[in-house]
Amino acid sequence: MEFLHPAALFGLLALPLLLLPYLIRRKPRRLVFSSLLLFMDAGEQASRRPWGRIQVPWIFFLQLLLLTLLILALSEPVFSVRPTHIAIVLDNSASMQALEGGKTRFALAKEKANGLIGAVGVAGKVDLYVTTPRLEKVRAKSLTPAEANGAIASTEPFDLADPPADYDNLLNLLAREHKYERVYLITDHPARGQTAAIRVVQVGQAQANFAITQFDIQRSSLSNARSEAVIEVTSFSERDEKIKVRLKSGTNELASRDLVVSAGKSASVNIGGFADQPFYEAEIDIRDGLPLDNRRYAIAPASRSLRVLAISPRPRELESLKAIAGIQIEIVSPNDYEKSPRTDFGLEIFHFAAPAGLPQNSALFILPPESSSLVDLGAPFNDVNITNWRDPHTLTRYVNFNLFRPSYARPLKPQSVGEIVVESSKGPLAFSVERQGLRYLTLGFDPFPYLGRDNLPMSIFTLNLLDWFFESQGEKGRATGTPIPLGKAREGDRIVTPADKNIAAAPGANYFGGAFYQGIYQLRRNGEIERFARNLQDSNESDLRAPAPIELRSGAATSSETSVLFSFWPYLLIASLLLLMLEWFLNPRLASLKFWRLAKPVPQRP
Repeated sequence: MEFLHPAALFGLLALPLLLLPYLIRRKPRRLVFSSLLLFMDAGEQASRRPWGRIQVPWIFFLQLLLLTLLILALSEPVFSVRPTHIAIVLDNSASMQALEGGKTRFALAKEKANGLIGAVGVAGKVDLYVTTPRLEKVRAKSLTPAEANGAIASTEPFDLADPPADYDNLLNLLAREHKYERVYLITDHPARGQTAAIRVVQVGQAQANFAITQFDIQRSSLSNARSEAVIEVTSFSERDEKIKVRLKSGTNELASRDLVVSAGKSASVNIGGFADQPFYEAEIDIRDGLPLDNRRYAIAPASRSLRVLAISPRPRELESLKAIAGIQIEIVSPNDYEKSPRTDFGLEIFHFAAPAGLPQNSALFILPPESSSLVDLGAPFNDVNITNWRDPHTLTRYVNFNLFRPSYARPLKPQSVGEIVVESSKGPLAFSVERQGLRYLTLGFDPFPYLGRDNLPMSIFTLNLLDWFFESQGEKGRATGTPIPLGKAREGDRIVTPADKNIAAAPGANYFGGAFYQGIYQLRRNGEIERFARNLQDSNESDLRAPAPIELRSGAATSSETSVLFSFWPYLLIASLLLLMLEWFLNPRLASLKFWRLAKPVPQRP
């Protein structure tokens, strides 16, 4: 026999409370009455101590049986036979690496899975599934118990967040399609309303944790040879903590800072003045629930220069950008844009021109001749007066907007989600959008030609926008699971994972999709190395205090469920109702009979 809701059995501990009404005696009171014959028995009982010898009528045992049956019905007992075909679904997301008494949650989940396999029997069949990056089967064929134990031993968690999934539908669909007698999901999430065929086994307890939630390496400008790091630490704890933050490159520690993080809040620190390194690691020195999110990785921008592809019917105005140090520019006409290779450029400038769609590089749009998916253009106007601007922002730093006077402008009408950076009395003049690591900026005025000191406010704005695009250049640290771009892999290209596993890239492939672990990946091609950073970036995995519950609604029974389970709680509920009716019928009448017996006249002696 099994219980689908065993927590209800704790209600049995409250059964002794039923004795209290029979133990408590009320304190006697003085009353004036014509005869004491009716109260002789009551007076004798009241004179005893308030907690006297237990004297319970037989109706007490009827009430006790009634409550016991109700509690057993709530626990939903079922008779079952040993299942012969089961599915075990292992949660292999990042939070399963949290520590519980020296073991990870995933190690505890493996132990639970092996125990479930042991109950199947040597002739049973087991199918093993994992949840991340999606719900999928580990082996194509069903496994014997021995094979399933081996497959579980070789399964490891990924540094990935839980995928969005409706486990109620997914697990019930598995049970119906494959005719599983039981489907077990082993996870660190609690479950609500699990059914007879779908069982959730929870591992792990709520605990405090701290995590690095942001780590960026950037140069403040094109001309600055030094880099700076921004590190943010978030508390998933109920207490304040002083934490040491370290910036490293391999085994070399570049700098360290002390940071006080308030309970449930975030705090950040800026570290600057260090030389370029191939890659960087941020680390917090603390012992908490999840060591995985105590570090993050980043790489520096690929170069000190910004390669620009300019598309303009007025090339002479853009030639002036060659006077800026760190800018490498190639200018083509709008008709030649589609014929030009565009893979090696960090920025595309469309000057009085517009592409058919958004380019695959970051782009600057200057007075495009027609509306786009980003903005519509308003009517042109002169005498431009800047009324508002975003501050602080890279585009607006050091600019004196009282002296910022474009001679001609057209207001922008944003058509997508973005940020208005500069605004005039007629409407926005600078609108920025960031999508999938790319930056797009649309200007309603022309900042070119670059005149240097001859037009200082506009020249500073031009340098700022180039620095803004330069900040986004290169491969930033992205979430684990994000594919690594290969740019059409060639024969001999190899990917080196953070665990130093060497994987040959499939010739012709555009992406490597196996970046499931946190760290630095290397693309080795013709003796050159290109690095990519991948990090766990889901704060829900780092918050170990209250994981989101899995909702399992009462689904349709599978065809095999009735063969292994027989639920008899409805019969217990019916028996409880019958006893309730019996108790209600008998108990008031017994009290009434006793009263009339006491009220019967006592014969007097002659």
